[in-house]
Amino acid sequence: MTRTTDATPAGILHGQRTLVLATSDPDPWSAPVYFVFRLGRLYFLSSPRSRHVTAALAGGRCAGSVHRDGGDWRDIVGLQMEGAVVEVPEGPEAEEALAAYVGKFPAVKELLGREAPGRRRFGEVLGARLYAFVPERAFHVDNRAGLVGRQEIPLPR
Repeated sequence: MTRTTDATPAGILHGQRTLVLATSDPDPWSAPVYFVFRLGRLYFLSSPRSRHVTAALAGGRCAGSVHRDGGDWRDIVGLQMEGAVVEVPEGPEAEEALAAYVGKFPAVKELLGREAPGRRRFGEVLGARLYAFVPERAFHVDNRAGLVGRQEIPLPR
C-alpha cells in the first residue's frame, strides 16, 4: 500500500496504517495497532487479553494518535485524539469493518486460510477480536506551521 502525502485529517486517517493507543489504568501504557478508518471510527484487531485492550475497556477512556513519518520535528503532521475503545459485536458493522481491514492489509487474509475472513475466523486463528477506537475530540497537528500548528477539529465521517 502506498502511503499518502496528504496532510489533511482524512488523508492521514486513510493513508496511514498505525494507530498508537495510550491508556492509563492505573499505569500508563501505549501500543501501536494497525487500523482502518470508517465512519468516524478506527477499527483494529487485538487480543482481548492485551494490556492496551484491558486497560482501555476498564478505564473507559484512552487516547490515540496517528501521524506521518518525518525526518525532522517540523515534518510532524498527524492527529491526536481522545475517546474510548469498544468491542464491535457480530453484525453488519463488524463485517464491513473487517472487509475494509483485509482490503487495507491483504497479508492478514493469508493467515486465515481459505475461509472467509469473518469476526469468528479472526478469533479462531489469531485469537483476536475486533475493536474500535471512537474519538470524541481530535486535534490536527501540523508542525510545518511551527509550534502553534495544533487545532481542534471535527473528524471526517
